Amino acid sequence: MYQIDQIDFSYGREEVLKAVSFNVHKGSFVSVIGPNGSGKTTLLKNMCKLLEPNAGHINLEQKSVNDYKAKQFAQKVAVVHQGANSDFDFNVGEVVLMGRYPYLRRFQNEGTLDLEIAIKSMQQTQTYHLKDKTLLSISGGERQRVMIARALTQEPEVLLLDEPISHLDIKYQMEILKLCKDLNQSQNITVFTTLHDINLASRFSKVIIMMKEGKIYKMGTPDEVITAKNIKEVYDIDVEIVYNSYPMILPI
Repeated sequence: MYQIDQIDFSYGREEVLKAVSFNVHKGSFVSVIGPNGSGKTTLLKNMCKLLEPNAGHINLEQKSVNDYKAKQFAQKVAVVHQGANSDFDFNVGEVVLMGRYPYLRRFQNEGTLDLEIAIKSMQQTQTYHLKDKTLLSISGGERQRVMIARALTQEPEVLLLDEPISHLDIKYQMEILKLCKDLNQSQNITVFTTLHDINLASRFSKVIIMMKEGKIYKMGTPDEVITAKNIKEVYDIDVEIVYNSYPMILPI
């Protein structure tokens, strides 16, 4: 789905991404981990065209992301940014229905099918009961689930998620990641997400990208990436690795 080829990105003189290259295969569940400031969010923003790399190329299905028109790109890729919010106090149902915008012609109103897709997305994310509440009247965790519902309403092939569980309690953290895993397995949606929680990344991902200082330190399966040596090198902390069906870290 995605080909990232030697991209660099800087904020002014501060280099944030340095010659980053990797491929994301269709149907993958990829998590990006790394300390604060390692470039995780900046990488995702480049992939969704919010930022443009200073060098290198980003392709989606063998075509430069810059060659996609906005609606065309939005039919393939849905993005949920960390702490996503709105400047306008729409109700939840209206916000989720906005996910159908890429499929509507100019001045065209949403139809029955659009509404059915929006309702299904709210049910999947357990936000349907909030549909008549305003976005600013619900909690941060609820708001994050609403934004994921809106992304699902786009019926994307790829979900790009920046810390999608950052404002959620453990119950909803698990439910959102299980939902993403189910969509990945049952609908072959490619999931690419940044995560702070190493153990959750290990549990749910097929592939993990570990970043350090703007570069990819290690990329591979959880077993290949989540090792005591790698954690020490990247996070500067000693851990013990406990294996269940996936490797887990326990700080020593």
